[in-house]
Amino acid sequence: MANKLLITCVFLLSLASCKKSENILVDGNVPPNYRSIPTIIVENYVNRLFIDLLGREATDVERTERTNFLKKHDLSMAARDSIIRFLQEDSTYHEGDSSYRHAYYQRLYDLSKARFLEGASDDEIAQSIGILGFSITVARLEGDSIAVHSALASIKKYKDILISKMRYRQGVAGYEEMCAAMMNNDIYDQINMNSFNFVIASFDDLYSRNPTQDEFNRAYEIIDKNKPAELFGKWAANKNEYCNLLTHAPEFYEGQIRWMYYVLLQREATSQEVINLYSNYVLSKNLQEVQLRILKSDEYAQFTR
Repeated sequence: MANKLLITCVFLLSLASCKKSENILVDGNVPPNYRSIPTIIVENYVNRLFIDLLGREATDVERTERTNFLKKHDLSMAARDSIIRFLQEDSTYHEGDSSYRHAYYQRLYDLSKARFLEGASDDEIAQSIGILGFSITVARLEGDSIAVHSALASIKKYKDILISKMRYRQGVAGYEEMCAAMMNNDIYDQINMNSFNFVIASFDDLYSRNPTQDEFNRAYEIIDKNKPAELFGKWAANKNEYCNLLTHAPEFYEGQIRWMYYVLLQREATSQEVINLYSNYVLSKNLQEVQLRILKSDEYAQFTR
């Protein structure tokens, strides 16, 4: 009896092992076929990368070379990654740009000035520094030490704007410091006159939202009265500390992700898209990686299949 049972089990197991395998189809899991994408679409993608990263269109040679490179590699994500990083990082000389890297950081600097300072030019900022320099001479002749101190402080803030691009490009400071410099100056004050508007604008420009009533009350105490207050778990007692606090708070990184989606795709980021990028961005502080993820997407490239 035991032998018969053993033979039966072996027979059943052999049937199970010989059972024909089934092919399971999963919707939406079809491998992409980029070979059908027209060349004109690929050229448009290359040109758009140059505009968004360098602030200019690609030359005929640049567009042709990079289009051929993408098509040779079947428009793969690795090929897109390579081109985007090259435009962000290449430091070899290119006529008109100095280098792609130089043009890239200039473009980000210009976008940031448009975001915070209504596009104020460096010449306008330098002119303001010159006017303040003259006022210092007059104040010293009149013995007005308070006016001298105030003008010197304003000059430093203007210079912080101008050098923020170089400091960011050299890795001496992060994008956080550039944003803080863009808010902590007389131009931003003039655009957003009085403490009420300054607080509202700082939250809107950095976080794309209004402050809660509690956040506003605390921020207003800092800006208008130089009183210590706690925001996002840290303390600030003046405008300098406030700008630094806001640009290093966890929500700052979410705000920059949302800003990049708006700049590059002209739409709001979904909650899931923010989640996908947030953790790595907080750890790396690397805005270029956020751009990279968006720029190599099929949506940005318009590689519809």
